[in-house]
Amino acid sequence: MRLGLVGAGFMGGVHLSAYANIPEVEVVGVADARPESAVAGAQLVGARPYASYDELVAAEDVEVVDICLPTAFHRDLAVRAAGEGRHVILEKPIARTIEDAGEILDAFSGGGPRLFVGHVVRFFPEYVAIKQKIDAGDLGTVGMVRTSRRSPFLLGWNDWYADWRVSGGVLLDLVIHDFDFLRWTLGEVERVYARGVLGREYNRLDYALVTLRFRGGAIAHVEGHWGYPGPFNYSIEVAGSRALLTADSTEPGTLEAIREPDAPDGVPDLASGTSPYEAELAHFIHCIATGEESIVKVRDAYEALRISLAATESVLSGEPVTLGGRG
Repeated sequence: MRLGLVGAGFMGGVHLSAYANIPEVEVVGVADARPESAVAGAQLVGARPYASYDELVAAEDVEVVDICLPTAFHRDLAVRAAGEGRHVILEKPIARTIEDAGEILDAFSGGGPRLFVGHVVRFFPEYVAIKQKIDAGDLGTVGMVRTSRRSPFLLGWNDWYADWRVSGGVLLDLVIHDFDFLRWTLGEVERVYARGVLGREYNRLDYALVTLRFRGGAIAHVEGHWGYPGPFNYSIEVAGSRALLTADSTEPGTLEAIREPDAPDGVPDLASGTSPYEAELAHFIHCIATGEESIVKVRDAYEALRISLAATESVLSGEPVTLGGRG
């Protein structure tokens, strides 16, 4: 399958490294406005570098477009690619605004090319195992979840992560991972309350603490930190009526279960040599080739954005935000 990637920054490089291990994909071109980034990205996969999407599709027969551009630019290129009949793999979040997201959904609603949004946490082994155990009822009724995701501040083209108008800050770019996973696992979110440093002067430090109340009764406390003075890390703790399950990236490869005495453990071995990004992108390519439904539905990406925007609204207003039905 012939693929062109647009945006050879940090996430573009992650995607290209994954494609190098997916034999079903031929990356034919890498486009970036920075020539050195286009060249470096193309070298990862033996592709040709281009200065723009226009140059890429004029020179190459591109079936799939992988978009790793800054968030505010997702809509224009995704809608254009759809109109040209090309499938799109779009790095999360789906868009910067709910209006942009709606336009993207409309562009892919006609039964032609397909859209896949990269909510990669669904492919991390420990999160897959947690969802499987919740779905199987091994934890009983889930009452509380606590997650934390911490990252050094990222540098990108024109320092776009620091521009809230482009990136949406830590809630849209980082914490949305947990919002998506929690909604996938626990169902629809009913109410959001968040506090954070958004709107203050620290444009390279963003922190938020969010409380989600789910329609099914569970509550989640979700922490996100940009500007963390250490390596990227994440953790999750799920408390059910029968067991407590935890995972921490600083202790990789294991889930820890705390149960009642004499209860069976059944914690899976999470050892895997496959990158979650490679698993995600291979899954998307397989779905394009076979017509199968994706683990990540387009509507899921839209709903994750709605939760992130509600959390942002709550930070700015200081008030909880109630989410109605699905948007």
